[in-house]
Amino acid sequence: MRIAILGSVALSVPPPLAGGTEWIAYYQARGLSEKGHEIILFAAKGTSKNFNSNIKLIEIGKGDIVAGSAQEKKFDPTLTEGSRELRLEMVYLSEVVQELIDLKDSYDIILNNMRGEAVFLPIAKMLNKPFVNVMHLNIFEELSELFQNFKTSIITISNAQRKVFPNLSYLATVYNGVDISQFPYNDKPQDYLLMVGSIGRHKNQGDAVRAAKETGKKLVLVGKIRDNDYFEEIKKYIDGEQIKWIGEVDFETKIKLYKNAQAFLFPVLWEEPFGLVMIEAMSCGTPVIAYNRGAISEVLINNKTGYVVENYSQMIEAIREIDRLKRQDCRKHVEENFTIKKMVDDYEKALLSI
Repeated sequence: MRIAILGSVALSVPPPLAGGTEWIAYYQARGLSEKGHEIILFAAKGTSKNFNSNIKLIEIGKGDIVAGSAQEKKFDPTLTEGSRELRLEMVYLSEVVQELIDLKDSYDIILNNMRGEAVFLPIAKMLNKPFVNVMHLNIFEELSELFQNFKTSIITISNAQRKVFPNLSYLATVYNGVDISQFPYNDKPQDYLLMVGSIGRHKNQGDAVRAAKETGKKLVLVGKIRDNDYFEEIKKYIDGEQIKWIGEVDFETKIKLYKNAQAFLFPVLWEEPFGLVMIEAMSCGTPVIAYNRGAISEVLINNKTGYVVENYSQMIEAIREIDRLKRQDCRKHVEENFTIKKMVDDYEKALLSI
C-alpha cells in the first residue's frame, strides 16, 4: 500500500516529552514501512529522521506548538488572545491539506491521527482518496453527524468509544501498543505511588493526592499543567516530600518512575478512550488502580493487573491491597495484548480491508 499517515502538527513524532498520539503515529509509520508499505508521514518540524527508505517525511510548521507548561512559556505581548495556539494549529492543518493536494499521485489511502479531523474530510472526498480516521479522542454529536455525511471509515482505540454512537462506519478497533523492550520489568519496586498525565480536573490528580495522604503513601505526580485553576486547588497538598510534582520528564526518567512505583493511580473522571500510560506502567510490572470510566475495563484485568474501582473509597482499599497482585501478571498482559507488533498487524489488516 501507499499510505499517507497524518501524524501531528502539534508535536514532533515521536514527541520530546508527553504525547501519546505522536508515539502511535511513529510506530504506525515505522511498523508499516518495515512490512514493505510506502509511507508519507506528515508531522511537526523536528520529527525524527531515523526512518527507513520506505518513509518520506513531510515536516509541517516551525516546531512543536504545545511543548512545555504554561509557566515555562515566556510572555509574548503579541499573543493577545487565548485562541492563538488553536489558530496556529489551523494554519498548520491547512498546510497539510495543501500537501495532500500536491502529493495526490504519491499515495492511495490516508490514515489520520491528527485532531481537527473534520478539515480533511472534504479534501479526501474531492481527491477520491479513502480516508481512515483513528479516534484518539472521543466522538461527539457534531463530529458523528459529519462522519455519517462523509461515510468516514473509523478505527477506534477501544470498543468503549463506540457506545454513544454505535451506527458509524467502524472499520476496526486497534488497541494502542508499546515497545516492551523499552520498558524494563522490575519485581522489586519502591514504596511510592505514581500518576502520569497533564494536570487537569478530568484527570483528577486531587483524588490521587488525597488517597496518598490517607494511606500514608508517597506520591509522585508527573505532567504539565493544563488547568491552572485546578492546580491551584491541589497545590496546597504538594509538599515536596510525601507529595511531589515534578512537571514533565524525559523518557528515561519516566521509565525509572514507572518501574520503581508500587502502583500507578489513574482516577480519571472522563470517558477515557484508552489510557496509554496504563500499559506503559504495566509493561514495567506496575499494577494500575483506575476509576471505571471509558476503556479502563478493556485495558485492565480487575484483581490481576490492577483494580478497576468505582470511587475514591474503593481506591483507598485497592491501594492497601496492592501487594496481593503479581507484577509478572502485569507484564505478561501487555506482552500478550498490547505490543507494537500486534498493533501494527491490526492496522495493516484494517487498511487492507478498505
